[in-house]
Amino acid sequence: MLIKKNNKKSQEYDITELRIKIDQINEKLISGLKDRSRYSLNKNTFKEEFFSGLTWFEYRLKKEQDIDSEFGRFVYYDQQPLIFSKKHLARSKLKNLSVKGSKPVEIDLSKRIINLYKKTLTSLCENKENVTSYGETTKLDVENILTINERTVAIGQQVAAYKISTDLDLKKLKNAKEIRKRLIKPAREKEVIKKMVNLAKKYGIKNIKIIKSFSKELIKITLDAEVYFIMHLKK
Repeated sequence: MLIKKNNKKSQEYDITELRIKIDQINEKLISGLKDRSRYSLNKNTFKEEFFSGLTWFEYRLKKEQDIDSEFGRFVYYDQQPLIFSKKHLARSKLKNLSVKGSKPVEIDLSKRIINLYKKTLTSLCENKENVTSYGETTKLDVENILTINERTVAIGQQVAAYKISTDLDLKKLKNAKEIRKRLIKPAREKEVIKKMVNLAKKYGIKNIKIIKSFSKELIKITLDAEVYFIMHLKK
């Protein structure tokens, strides 16, 4: 849900609260990567079948998203499932749930999100397979990847909604390249990367280089989500 100011008369979005939320999610991500780094790479959980034609990762991911879907998560415009389409997930148990003024924007960045995560793991985890920890690492992988999805796709659309409300000329721009150029805020990006690096040091992650790379790509994916959202509104 997009964060609005408490003043009922104001339709402006609260960018201060939104940035606090971003910082919280970023800390959750760095903490999650630290948790995952304690285990073997276990890359085969993304390839080996667990049950019913689904890999370990896919099976757990679908279960998690089925629960979210039952509770009405994907009714909101900024919430998009990973890999699985909404029609393949469990139906919402909230039959009368209606969200005024919102229409889900279909955007799928699953491949980029998962590739970024797997690339990061190769630099943080020992390159071994430990079948006895498959259950635990799959749980962590799903949690971390869903958090990345929230950080990029959901937050990206929320930030885009804020920027549109404060910069009406954004919707007048002709193409994605122009929109992206206007959205980029170098100072804010440097601030976010610095905070994530400091968090990595706080949690004892030694490979700071990979955290910088992870943070930069995270920002790029988020920007792509913002651009997509604005282009969708233009249509």
